[in-house]
Amino acid sequence: MSNDPLRSAAPSEDELRHAIPIRDWLVGEARFIETPDVAVLGLVERLHAIGVPVDRMASAMPTLHAERRGLGRIWTREDGVRELPYPWGQEAEYEASPYYVAHQTRAWVRLRLTLEPASRFGIARDLKAAGYTDYVCIPIFLQDGDLAGMTFATQHVQGFSDHDLAVLRTIESACAILFDLKRSWRVARETLRMYVGTEPRDRILSGQVQRGDTIPIRAAILFADMRGFTARSSRLDAAATVALLNRFFDCVVPPIEAAGGEVLKYLGDGLLAIVNRPDDAAACRAALEAAMAARRAVAASGEFGMKLALHHGEVAYGNIGSGARLDYTVIGRDVNITSRLADLCGTADAPMVASAAFAARVGTLDVRPLGPVTLRGVNGPVDVVAWRA
Repeated sequence: MSNDPLRSAAPSEDELRHAIPIRDWLVGEARFIETPDVAVLGLVERLHAIGVPVDRMASAMPTLHAERRGLGRIWTREDGVRELPYPWGQEAEYEASPYYVAHQTRAWVRLRLTLEPASRFGIARDLKAAGYTDYVCIPIFLQDGDLAGMTFATQHVQGFSDHDLAVLRTIESACAILFDLKRSWRVARETLRMYVGTEPRDRILSGQVQRGDTIPIRAAILFADMRGFTARSSRLDAAATVALLNRFFDCVVPPIEAAGGEVLKYLGDGLLAIVNRPDDAAACRAALEAAMAARRAVAASGEFGMKLALHHGEVAYGNIGSGARLDYTVIGRDVNITSRLADLCGTADAPMVASAAFAARVGTLDVRPLGPVTLRGVNGPVDVVAWRA
């Protein structure tokens, strides 16, 4: 193993002539490629066009995501491009990798696979067994101090030439710039998606950030919360309470998202979600499908009960708040009705209720009427039905 890919040598005129068009592409056209796989293939094709014998290329980039620490991609001649998720909790694997050494030394790690009889890196043994002869790992240091990287490997009998390495060195800074830009955009999208949802994220990133910037929409509205949470949580410490809530939401949220719904707000032990479709009946059917799936998941857990309410109506969707601190949510009379219907579950011995207006849009249901009900804070009675089971 050596940490010397010609960093001290200036590229020749011929090397620059080959590398500069790729460098210009990376900081130019590639910035606007939305699909990462297309960008990977574009770089590989350009390296092949100037004779750099890349047979495998991989990348690793940190993300801000609830389920993974980072994300990468790997290209090989045999399999094309595929995504590489890096879950949380893989610190030991990282510290045993060439990426770790490259980041610690701030230098490239080169493995001459045909010349080195042994290596402490498992990747070296795997690549050598697969017929690779040479490998370089390039550390990338991002603007916010986080760490990324790229690797290149070849099966060429002589490995990478000095010319090949000089080309890679010349495009290194352009790759780092592209990583920074792509990572910043991904972090913005993923962070907003985690905290406000997909549709609010898209509206915010499109420029709808002014206070009072709202639009009226018609949607199916769903409120759900855990039955008996207050009494149960009083016997738990903070960490156990959070774990309990997460297990509950793991039952409720995936069915909502699978039905095309959007969770807009977590409210203690409950949540507010909408399903927005051009056709009102289709929105209600999707919301009902999500509700029934959530009920099955909660029942299968055997751990907790649930109160759930469904309604359909018009809401104002957009920004509310004060100063520079805004919230992107839905408000309106029909949101209030759904919230009060959820409260009704606790007094009507009915774990799942809906407005009669919602029920009418989804056809025949196994429900019992609760009659016109006066809901706190809502003008006029609301016809309500409850599911029998």
